[in-house]
Amino acid sequence: MKIIEENKIYPDEETPVLEHYKENFDLVKICFLPFFKIDSESNISSRKVTKQISFEELKAKDDIFKDISGVDAKIYVSNENYPKTPEIIKSGKVVKWNKVISETTLENFREVNRALKTSIDAYKKPLRRFDLLNKLEKYTEKNEIWFPIEGHFDTFTKIGIYKLLNILGKNNVIVIDEFYEEKRELDLTSMTELEFVEQIKFKDYYIYAADKSILFAISWDDFFYFIATQKENLRVIDEINEIEGFNANDKDSHLWDWEEGEIEKILNKANYSKKEPWGKGIFKKEN
Repeated sequence: MKIIEENKIYPDEETPVLEHYKENFDLVKICFLPFFKIDSESNISSRKVTKQISFEELKAKDDIFKDISGVDAKIYVSNENYPKTPEIIKSGKVVKWNKVISETTLENFREVNRALKTSIDAYKKPLRRFDLLNKLEKYTEKNEIWFPIEGHFDTFTKIGIYKLLNILGKNNVIVIDEFYEEKRELDLTSMTELEFVEQIKFKDYYIYAADKSILFAISWDDFFYFIATQKENLRVIDEINEIEGFNANDKDSHLWDWEEGEIEKILNKANYSKKEPWGKGIFKKEN
């Protein structure tokens, strides 16, 4: 497969995904990293993977900063309360994006994605939607729902991938990391669901069947991933509870949540350039 041989498994931002994967696949499903709940928990102040703290709090946590003053910056640290894999598997329950939409005033998948991206400061300033994020945060706090972690296959998604591969009889699986530095083969016939979850590491961005009949790809800072396969597998995919998404059309790209020309219009109005000589286009982080 050319995209594998050339280390271009994930498409460019604006290339339609069906075009990118057309060599081997006639169906691409854009799927979401799920929210989730944990049974019997309470008194958690934040259900995001990171939380913002003051510089004074940072100094209290780490002596290396104790003699530094006058710092004005956003500081994020890992949320020590975020559930680990064993707890998620034992008592976690998937909360789908459709449920979030049905129980909030967020209108569609696009708005959920923009809220999530805003939560991690992944957009340039003019594109951030704090109005959407506020709606999402109020809902998740009230209902004790955890945010997904961006940029990697989460526990539930890995469970869904394992189930799907098993149902399709795809036992020989190739896994490649983000930078194409490590490639390894897994044999699902000798691996439990939990073992598969543990084998797929944080920076393993590409998973595909050895016969190249189905492929899974994710990118950094994103709350969605692609499944590329044949249309004949769609029914099976849609039966997997841990997998939620929609079928890409001829125009859908990595920027599926933006209307054509919408980004340019917003950035031009704010005197921003869409592309920079560094970073990742509209997703360049900045304070």
